[in-house]
Amino acid sequence: MLKPVPVEPVLSVKELYTLYYFHHESGYRFAGESHDFWEIIYVDKGRASGINGTEPYTLEKGQIIFHHPNVFHNFRTDGAPDAEDGADCDIFVVSFNGELEMLEQFRDHIFTLSMHERHLFREMIEEGKQVYDKPFGKNLVYRKDAPHEPEHLPGAKQMIRNLLEQLLISLYRKQQECPAQVKSLPMQSLGMEYQIVRQVVTFLDQNIYNNITFVDVASHFNLSETQLKKLFREVTGYSVMQYYRKSVVGRIEYHIRQMDKNFTELADLFNFSSIHYFSKFYKRETGHTLREYLKSSQDVSLP
Repeated sequence: MLKPVPVEPVLSVKELYTLYYFHHESGYRFAGESHDFWEIIYVDKGRASGINGTEPYTLEKGQIIFHHPNVFHNFRTDGAPDAEDGADCDIFVVSFNGELEMLEQFRDHIFTLSMHERHLFREMIEEGKQVYDKPFGKNLVYRKDAPHEPEHLPGAKQMIRNLLEQLLISLYRKQQECPAQVKSLPMQSLGMEYQIVRQVVTFLDQNIYNNITFVDVASHFNLSETQLKKLFREVTGYSVMQYYRKSVVGRIEYHIRQMDKNFTELADLFNFSSIHYFSKFYKRETGHTLREYLKSSQDVSLP
């Protein structure tokens, strides 16, 4: 008589948050964000670069990077106009959560995908189109106006989860068996300018609750404001305070989702002089109010 053979999963995706396929022209810049779930950026065409935590990175066609929960990240497209794939960039983004302790070893690593792994991404997009029949450039797995609407094709989100888990296991094996296809950040042989920028990013992260100014940052590093502005933008493509404000917004939204403090307590935590200025800052940076974010913040879980 046959006995059952238990299957012990090495990882499990429990929730999907986003599934995007973007086409960006050369020079596009995403200012950045942080959130409490995992995210993968995959360059399907062209080239992209940005910051992952304190580390600058560059992705070529066929490469991915993992953004860990609560790590600030951004990107820009910077392909050369005479490159084989042109100056534009096609980017795949998927964000998710679950029982994923294994992924901790992917921190600050860039993977070059095999043809099979690239095909898994394309299959995810095809399944994503079957969830709500939304166009590229939109979140294929979520409808804000009707988050609980049934899938157009039953099982589409489950198929996306299955494909994503296949990809993650394949990358885990690759890291063990084909280390030449996995690169650790920093990618650059860090010169002085990169070292300074990494120190600046660390300083900003350490002061995320202190409502610091650009003058504070320049003074701390004994740099002129012009020097700091030029150096940071040359390495990252972004301004110092743009990075800082996006980091603060990401942390504010984290606390809102956790519901561990009310808005007045958050204003005090982030060192704002009043709830009025705190609310005004958030509205200016995001285009919506704190209460609107509180109302709309909800997980998109798999069935």
